[in-house]
Amino acid sequence: MKVTHELKDELNGVINIVVETEDYKPKVETTLKTQRKRAQMPGFRPGKVPMGMVKKMYGPTVIAQEVNDILAKQLDEYIKEKDLKILGSPLPKEDNNLPEFDPNTYPEMEFNYEIGLAPDFKLKISEKDKFTKYNVKVDDALLNKYTDDLARRYGSMKEADKAGENDMLNGQFVELDENGQPKENGIKHTSSISLEFLEDEKIKKELTGKKPGDVFEVNPDRVSKGAPDKAAMLNISAEEAESLKSKFQYTVDKVFSLTPANVDQAFYDKIFGEGTVKSDEEFKEKLSENLTSMFERDADNVLQKHIREDVLKRHKMELPDEFLKRWVVKSEEKKGVTPEDVEKDYDKISEQILWDLITNRLIDEHKIEVKHEEVVEQIKNMVKQQLAQYGMADADDEMVNQMASRYMESQEELRKVYDNLYGEKLFDVFKNTFKIKEKEVDFDEFVKLATGKAPKKGILNNLQNAFK
Repeated sequence: MKVTHELKDELNGVINIVVETEDYKPKVETTLKTQRKRAQMPGFRPGKVPMGMVKKMYGPTVIAQEVNDILAKQLDEYIKEKDLKILGSPLPKEDNNLPEFDPNTYPEMEFNYEIGLAPDFKLKISEKDKFTKYNVKVDDALLNKYTDDLARRYGSMKEADKAGENDMLNGQFVELDENGQPKENGIKHTSSISLEFLEDEKIKKELTGKKPGDVFEVNPDRVSKGAPDKAAMLNISAEEAESLKSKFQYTVDKVFSLTPANVDQAFYDKIFGEGTVKSDEEFKEKLSENLTSMFERDADNVLQKHIREDVLKRHKMELPDEFLKRWVVKSEEKKGVTPEDVEKDYDKISEQILWDLITNRLIDEHKIEVKHEEVVEQIKNMVKQQLAQYGMADADDEMVNQMASRYMESQEELRKVYDNLYGEKLFDVFKNTFKIKEKEVDFDEFVKLATGKAPKKGILNNLQNAFK
């Protein structure tokens, strides 16, 4: 076995692997002998099929498997041995001439893999760096807005003739084929679409005014919030939801309109538990505590956002861009990602790669780790918050555990939770390193600082997706 590498420049290189006959021949011949014992062919007794025929039938496949195993192992060991700081994973060189897997001659074979290398850099972070943490001023006007939001969340549903912008459609999803017809043995499931919580304003406008009996085509991605929500909507697994690209036909069965709840003692009991709040004054006091706590988290999120933007500006680095574009296409090909898709999103992709380089260096330096138990607890908390938004603050443990299990079926969702937890621990490093002053601002200004946009009506929908 001969493994070498050559650098084209500081960010790009090629690993060359020469697989010699003796590297794979013994293992292949052992495997073929085993195959011969199992082979059955008309005219021959079991285990007596001529080796020449066995080689012809199975040889190329067995060689390909063995050589691929060798290549994977050698690439991994060589990269670790030479301490190559690669980005992504090695890609077979595009002009490679694939060798012939011949079990009769067992030829020497040569393979070339392109690699992208991480840039060398020094961290530019100092205890002299200054940032501002913006806190929301909780006043009577804000408390009134929040009360209106809660009254809608805890309101009652009744059937309506057509959907308003805050109403709910109930009907059936039917998967369509490439011709726009119901797919044979496709997905069918009755579920709801809540217009109030749609983030896509265009689809919200399209669905406003829909009536029972209306039939229309819809992309589930536009009416759901990520793979777990999409999975629940279509009654499929989160893994299926991640890869599902089909469009669906939706037939409206019923339309439900929301009547806000009366702000009275029953309302107080529903939100905070029976007898916990007994007057308007106590209600406002409790709301103020909740908002202060909620905005404390949001203030931290805005601060993290500003720190990230600033730190990225200080660490301008070149990347092996062309290699990374090909690698992203290759790694996401099962999702149908095209070179055009990657080109369009490459600024965001490269920014995330740079941020990962910076944060991974900090994680190593500060020995930060996230345990599995922390991930499970985080997911359960996310589920509880989601259920509370839908008026189910007292959901039992069984429901929480079931929904948490759905989240954990998705590798992408798990990765997000791990990343979030690493981010929280990294934020603690930033807070303990930088000089941070605090400033109080009103809600509208805070939303602009967080999202770059003016706030929408209400409070609960303004910030929940601002920090994705």
